[in-house]
Amino acid sequence: MDAIQVLYVGDSEVVLNRYLVGADVIEQSYFNDNGKWFREAMANEPSVKVRHITPHGVASEFPTTLAELQQYQVVIFSDVGYNSMIFYPGLTPPYVYPLGPDRVGMVKAFVEAGGGFLMTGGYLSFAGINGMARWGGTDVETILPVNIARHDDRVEMVQGFRFTVTERAHPTVAGLPWDEATWTLCGYNRLTAKVGGEVIARYGDDPFLVCGGYGRGRTAAFASDFAPHWAGDFVHWPHYTRFWTQMVQWLAGGK
Repeated sequence: MDAIQVLYVGDSEVVLNRYLVGADVIEQSYFNDNGKWFREAMANEPSVKVRHITPHGVASEFPTTLAELQQYQVVIFSDVGYNSMIFYPGLTPPYVYPLGPDRVGMVKAFVEAGGGFLMTGGYLSFAGINGMARWGGTDVETILPVNIARHDDRVEMVQGFRFTVTERAHPTVAGLPWDEATWTLCGYNRLTAKVGGEVIARYGDDPFLVCGGYGRGRTAAFASDFAPHWAGDFVHWPHYTRFWTQMVQWLAGGK
């Protein structure tokens, strides 16, 4: 059987630091690759092949047509804001209109035709920090089985927590030793499940993993992150790879 082709978008940033040392100012920049946690988890999983596009790479690397996007069975957005998906930076005269393809609308069409789509949590997922992720009211909210806030939806849990799996027979979570888990998460996005969305896991009254369908495809929302700090030591759970493999396999089942 051929590997499931996954297009994974997000989870990286360039960090700029400025140090004021008396009369001297020192600036430093570095690339923070948070995408490594999911990539490395999938690297030894033969049933899944991942292509990772960073937020900075969206403008030049994201597929420009639905046919190109349909080379993948699953698309994942994690910590990539709406602005990164819709802007076409670097425009200079003479301007050409239209600016380019509607990438977000393309994802909606991809799912309608049978593709799988997952959004995981983060500072630039769902509503995000100060509402800057801005996915509420977009085609992504339309296809997801959750409603997205129009304000900052982050829940910081510095004391740590674990979500509870409530639908253990669902293929995304089945067969995993949830009762034995000792990992700790440290944050998530607060979401509300849509009518028809299947809540697979919760933290308190908040839905944490919600699965659903749109058109011929399948979609899911996972409220926390692939990577620390929110993911805590979940990334070191021996079953981390199996959990995400089952998620990808379920999402790809609509095609």
